[in-house]
Amino acid sequence: MKVNFFKTDLMNGINMVIKAVSSKTTMPILECILLDASADTVRLTGNDMELAIETSVPAVITEGGKTAIDAKLFSEIVRKLPDEDVYISSGDGDTVNIRSGKASFTVPSRDGEDFLAMPVMEKNDYICISEFSLKEMIRQTIFSAAANENNKLMTGELFEVKGGVLRIAALDGHRIAIRREALRDNYSDKKVVVPGKTLNEIQRIIPGDREKDVYVFFGKNHILFEFGDTMVLSRLIEGEYFNIERMISGDYETSITLNKKDFTDIIDRSILLIRESDKKPIVL
Repeated sequence: MKVNFFKTDLMNGINMVIKAVSSKTTMPILECILLDASADTVRLTGNDMELAIETSVPAVITEGGKTAIDAKLFSEIVRKLPDEDVYISSGDGDTVNIRSGKASFTVPSRDGEDFLAMPVMEKNDYICISEFSLKEMIRQTIFSAAANENNKLMTGELFEVKGGVLRIAALDGHRIAIRREALRDNYSDKKVVVPGKTLNEIQRIIPGDREKDVYVFFGKNHILFEFGDTMVLSRLIEGEYFNIERMISGDYETSITLNKKDFTDIIDRSILLIRESDKKPIVL
C-alpha cells in the first residue's frame, strides 16, 4: 500500500474513528485503526465490537492495500508531523512507514485482513432526519441516561418511530427526558434502545448542518447512522424499554409556566453554594 494525504484530512479521520477503538481488550487488533485503500478512496475504521466508525479520507493512492496500525501510536505520530503531505507505505512485512517532510517513522502493523469488518446491514428499514435535528435531540436527552450499568436499559436511549414522528427518551430512575421531532415522511413503526455511549459519540462527530441529512438504518441487533462520508454502527441494547406513558400520567397537583432564561438564571445562582459531592436538592 502506498498513499498520501493532507495532514489535516488524515488527522480529522483519525480523530473520528479512534472513538470506536478499544483501550482495554485481549485482542490487539481491536486497538488498531484499519486503513483500507482497496477502492478509489482510503477508508479508516475503528471497531470495538460494540461500536464501529468508518470514514472516508481524501488521498492519492499509488498502490492499494490494507493495513492496521495501533490507534494511539498512529494518532500521536500524525499529530506531531509537520503540516505537509503525509506519505504512508506498507509492504508484505509487518511494518508501515509514515513520513512527512524530514520526519519518518517505521512502526509495527498488523494484517488488514485480520481486522474485524463492520457487520453488513440491510438498508430497507430506515428514517431520514437532518443532522441538526438529530444532534439537538440527543443533546437535549442524553443527560438523563444512567452512567452506571446496574440497569443496562437505563444506559441507553429509546428511539421510537410512529408514522412521521421520531421520539427519543432517556431515564435514570430519577429523571426523564423526552424529545419529539416531526419527520418529513411517514415510516413504519419501530422501537429500539441505543447505547448512550454511541449517542454521545454521534453527538460529538456529527456536523449538525441544517441542510444535510442523516440516514438511520434499523436492524435486528444493530443500528447504523450514515452522514457525509461517515458510518457509525452500533449494537442495540436488548430488552423491552420502560413504559414512559405510565410514568408520566399528566395528572399533576401543580402546574406552572416559567420563562426559560429566568428559570435557568435562578438555578445557576442557587447552586453556587452547593458542592457537587453534597448532592443536595434545590427546593422550589
